[in-house]
Amino acid sequence: MEGCRIKVVSTEAKASAIVRQTKAEGVVTLYDILHKECPSLTDPQAALMVPTPYLATGILQTIYATLRVRRQDRTSDVVYERELLVMADGGTISLDWFSMDRDNQMQPIALIMSGVGGSSQEHHIRALAKALACSAAGFRVAVVNHRGTARTPITSPRPYDSGFTEDFRTTVKHVKALYASSKLVAIGFSMGANILTKYMGEEGTRCPLACAVAVCCPFDIKVSSAAINESNLLNNHVIQPAVMSTLMRAIRRASHLQVDPAWNLNVERIQQAKRLSELESELMVKISGYSSLDEYYEQSSSANLVDNIQTPFLAINALDDRITPPQGIPTGKFMANPNISLALVPHGGHLGFLTGIPPRIWFIKPIEEFVSAIIR
Repeated sequence: MEGCRIKVVSTEAKASAIVRQTKAEGVVTLYDILHKECPSLTDPQAALMVPTPYLATGILQTIYATLRVRRQDRTSDVVYERELLVMADGGTISLDWFSMDRDNQMQPIALIMSGVGGSSQEHHIRALAKALACSAAGFRVAVVNHRGTARTPITSPRPYDSGFTEDFRTTVKHVKALYASSKLVAIGFSMGANILTKYMGEEGTRCPLACAVAVCCPFDIKVSSAAINESNLLNNHVIQPAVMSTLMRAIRRASHLQVDPAWNLNVERIQQAKRLSELESELMVKISGYSSLDEYYEQSSSANLVDNIQTPFLAINALDDRITPPQGIPTGKFMANPNISLALVPHGGHLGFLTGIPPRIWFIKPIEEFVSAIIR
């Protein structure tokens, strides 16, 4: 079991940031939250992620999670209500709302953001939405669908990318305006985790979120891009086809839109792209005004801004993740910034974290524990 134990990286107890201070509780720090209210992460008996026996490696966990991303079961049977939100440049995102108590205007709100090509329809997103809505805290959940995903209308030629935080910033302002009295938390997955982490660093002390959780965050985009573009069985037959089919479908849906001539896009290269790096080089780099793919990776990486996060923050990463490998995690920064914490999980792959028979998603419980404890 020792090989399945969770390791939490953060500042020492005496240096940990204060989360709240009340007469009943006294001073409560981030360290207190982690070690007293998050047993899934720190309890000697419970802080384990024992992988499903037939999914014992990170590759198997990743493949299972990717190929069964649309599965339906009683843990994920949610029915959303959709809201479209138009951005300043004319682009459109969608918010898929779910709540067990729609008339309660004081409910805490959880924003959930998926990875590249993902949406509110992914199993782990639906399962987390239901768990948070049914928790004691009773969250109202809004899943943020990126431009062109989940059948969101494409109304601008500008796509989303790994470092584009403006859509999420606008979403947060919109939700806070709708529910001014509600506490707001956010959870991001993979690329969505990078966007969330980067946003929090950009906002610093202005961040309106009560807390955030980033799962499988590719803190260093150059490291994760090298991993996902490496030619191997997992990438060639599972990850790249899944990601590229979604992105290319969105590009075809946007073909009727007029693009800015200043972008100098090579449409033929875009249409013939087979790997994510090819698409990033021809599309994301040029649209964002970067001089090279390396500059795009550097400027998009949330690792550069982790130091600036001033809000309680938890990252969950698997050590056997082949898509966002551990060498890209800025571990030292988690030991220096008193507002942030990192849970290193020996097994889990990329967005897998499957335990038990039949497989169930491990990370849902620690996320629920953490965000519920922070807003209490």
